[in-house]
Amino acid sequence: MRHGGGGRGMGLGPHAAHKGRFDKQQGEEPPRLRLTDRRMLRWFAENLGPRWPILLVAVVAMVVNAWADLYPNVLVKSLVDDVFVNRQMERLGPIMLLMVGCFLAAAVFQALRMNLMHVLGQRFVYEMRVDTYRHLQKLSLNFFHRNKTGDLMSRLSNDVNAVEDMVVHGTDNVISDALRVLYTVGVIFLMSWKLALLALIPLPVFVTAIIVFSRVVRPIYERIRAELGEINAQLEERIAGIMVIKAFAREKYEFENFDSASKAYYDASVKGIRLWSTFFPALGFITSTGMILVMWVGGSMIGAGREQVTAGTIMAFIGFLQQFYWRVGGLIRVYDTYNRALAALARIFQVLDEVPEIADKPDAKVLETCEGRVELEHVTFKYATGDIVLKDVSVVAEPGETVALVGRSGAGKTSLINLIPRFYDPLEGVVRVDGHDVRELTQASLRQHIAMVLQETFLFNGTVKENVRYGRLDATDEEIEAACKAAYADEFIQDLPDKYDTEIGERGVKLSGGQKQRLAIARALLADPRILILDEATSLVDTEAEQIIQAALENLMRGRTTFVIAHRLSTVRNADKIVVIDEGEVKEEADHETLMQRQGLYAGMIERQFRLAEEELGITGGGMMGGGR
Repeated sequence: MRHGGGGRGMGLGPHAAHKGRFDKQQGEEPPRLRLTDRRMLRWFAENLGPRWPILLVAVVAMVVNAWADLYPNVLVKSLVDDVFVNRQMERLGPIMLLMVGCFLAAAVFQALRMNLMHVLGQRFVYEMRVDTYRHLQKLSLNFFHRNKTGDLMSRLSNDVNAVEDMVVHGTDNVISDALRVLYTVGVIFLMSWKLALLALIPLPVFVTAIIVFSRVVRPIYERIRAELGEINAQLEERIAGIMVIKAFAREKYEFENFDSASKAYYDASVKGIRLWSTFFPALGFITSTGMILVMWVGGSMIGAGREQVTAGTIMAFIGFLQQFYWRVGGLIRVYDTYNRALAALARIFQVLDEVPEIADKPDAKVLETCEGRVELEHVTFKYATGDIVLKDVSVVAEPGETVALVGRSGAGKTSLINLIPRFYDPLEGVVRVDGHDVRELTQASLRQHIAMVLQETFLFNGTVKENVRYGRLDATDEEIEAACKAAYADEFIQDLPDKYDTEIGERGVKLSGGQKQRLAIARALLADPRILILDEATSLVDTEAEQIIQAALENLMRGRTTFVIAHRLSTVRNADKIVVIDEGEVKEEADHETLMQRQGLYAGMIERQFRLAEEELGITGGGMMGGGR
């Protein structure tokens, strides 16, 4: 639960993107698109601006590359008029040398500008991806409860890749193609302004068509991104739940669901394909009419002999116009990429515009040392959507004490312990650690003194050693092994194929429930926290495994302030303090013997559990209570 801070920072988060932020009202989804081209261009400028020296060199390379690429068309005019028509053969050698020089310069400077722009673009995309991930880590748990994991993954992969196409390839093409277009326009006007005007007649139609096309295609690309995100969300969830799918034989049902989502993505993609595959060829035909007009009218001028237009001029014009329309076509293709990127960037900005509900104050203190005193004073709490789950709750745990939280499912026990590491903030009241309001402390320093062993153990896809070391990243192999021995995990680790270097699979799929739980305990032992939270740590394992895990937990709890939520009440009877929570309120609080003497809620719960145990074992007549113990 520890988040890294600092780092490069591209100004991607809310602090840099507050203008144009999505307006969100409580309980409403943010609008899918409140993003303007101006905001994206400003974002590009802010993040590419500091790299202006590289950009300057790249632009100079583009200018030279564009000139060297187009100047041979001017040489073609001299070649046709002077050498081919007027037989000035002495000019052939110099013209050929100039052409070779132009081609060589074009190749050298093209390589330079491509290297600079593409490396810069990749760096830009890399920083965008990691900064988006850094911002995700800062967001509160409520955000992840509201959003599908697969969709968030899609934003960091597919959507970033779409922006990458624009940054890495699009920016380079836009600048280089625009330079060639401007250079071509200037030269053809110098050669013959009348023919140049004819060549540019289709441009107003071209510009109008682009504007109309962008307004039509943008919503389609937004829908494509959203449908792809839904596919990823379904994939992530269904693959994680494959055992449930197979257990209920729901393969056909899930296939139909996935097929439906894929069909929606297919339909949106086909709509976009049909639009641009019709639009671009039609636009290409319209713009190519300029070349036809130049050849037609230019040929007539040569035939009439009224204008200073030569065969070389027409040949040069054709060469320039071929380059011109090719580059204009390139700008069209980049514009399509731009629209895709803008739709993807809108989804990325939706994440970056999220403000963490739980955030450190600017003057938050660092909790350097911790004795382990925890106090919840008159705490009232509710989740973003739903009823109040804790009502005026007060609980105190002295350093080294074990506090057990008991009550029926949904009573508010887990909600209470989630307030201690400040996963959530209470509506009313205060949570203190060593006398400090947790809202006044940095989250990272607070959580460094807290470890959690939960009902559902989460292990990463890696080795045993890597998963245990997650508790303290600088731990030595000897310290890891010592923690595993204290957690009674070393005995099964030694039987694994590669012992501590054994790959355990995604979520520890290669291990049993008890083995995973013992690794979680070893991880917590290695972290050496002052405050320990155990949430149903033995509820999903069998009796034999529970006995081993209970022994491991006793090692873990020794000398630490511990909050325990346990399904089996027999495991909490030795707690220093037992807090009975019912319907979000503290109903009883004392040690086991005192609560049994009161014959209240706790005693009733104990009685019911022993009665159920007797029935399961076929024992009648009681006698298992052992005098209330």
